Amino acid sequence: MSMTRWMTVTCAAAVVFSGCTESQIDPEMEIQLSGKVLKEDGQPLANTVLMMNRSANSSCVFSLFGGLDWKSMKTGTDGAFKEELLGVDTRAGDLARCFELKIPGTGTGNYGAASFIIQTEAVQVPPLQQWTGKPMVAADTDGVRVTYEGLTASQAGNSGSHSVTVRTKSDGYVWVSNDVSSPATLNDDLLEDAADLKATVSIRREVTLDKTTFSIRHDGDPVALPKRSRVPVSRGASCIYPEAPTPCALTDGDLSSKVALPNGTLSVAIQLPQPKVLRKAVVRNLTILAGLTSELVLEGSTDGTTWVLLADLREGLSVRSYYEVALSHPTALSQVRLRTAGSSNATDYDIDSLSELSLFE
Repeated sequence: MSMTRWMTVTCAAAVVFSGCTESQIDPEMEIQLSGKVLKEDGQPLANTVLMMNRSANSSCVFSLFGGLDWKSMKTGTDGAFKEELLGVDTRAGDLARCFELKIPGTGTGNYGAASFIIQTEAVQVPPLQQWTGKPMVAADTDGVRVTYEGLTASQAGNSGSHSVTVRTKSDGYVWVSNDVSSPATLNDDLLEDAADLKATVSIRREVTLDKTTFSIRHDGDPVALPKRSRVPVSRGASCIYPEAPTPCALTDGDLSSKVALPNGTLSVAIQLPQPKVLRKAVVRNLTILAGLTSELVLEGSTDGTTWVLLADLREGLSVRSYYEVALSHPTALSQVRLRTAGSSNATDYDIDSLSELSLFE
């Protein structure tokens, strides 16, 4: 992705959380930040160093903009902490900076953080509590069930949204299921025959306290998934897009490895070895500039010339990275393509990257 497009995406991401928020804090103001951190069992997390990140602007993006581990503070015997900041610390010019207070994990892979923008002189952070989720896995006839424990009643705003993320052993992203509840089912079409997969349950929620809104995220303990055996009919099929290599990396079964597509790529087609009546398509790690693209569809063809609509993937202005799409076209298809809209400046609308486009009969 070009630097210009990357900055555009970042600005769009900033609007989601903070809208590039203008600071309401005087640079000379003294800010009091306080709160308490608890263990998962509700006991104080005593005498523990907390790290806080600070973004370069209102966007809560820290790894790209810098400000990682910007400041540290330590909890007391009761798990409480206090920190003093100056108004100038909370500003980037006229914009309010975003802060992220890390919730220490228990050492087995879980993680938590609270992100917020400071617009008042006294910021009371809601109680932050460790969470592992205590996940367990059970194989089923057509997939895997992941059970977990939700947040405790002592954690404010405990009606948040849960998701399950599937990664490889090397932390490559394979699948994300949003708005799940326990038990969360991962069917075999999503897992295919990949080995060494692990699942992590996450929860995100928003808590507003004394005019400050906190976006709180927890990632629970990872849990290993059993190897399944589903193989799509598209495995090993050739691909059609500008500069497409042979063999095609979008059908090779490496579910997490992202393929950067050439600038101006408006469609990616899969050429099946034999025509098939298809029941499902799975799209993984799709990256596209969502706000500008007026069309994103799956289409099928029997000859590579005439195309029929199989599914419209747009949801208003939203484009997701992962799609599980039921297909019901009755005719055997030889090609399926993922296509976006074009324009006089195609690089504003193209498909940036994709890891796998899997088709199942």
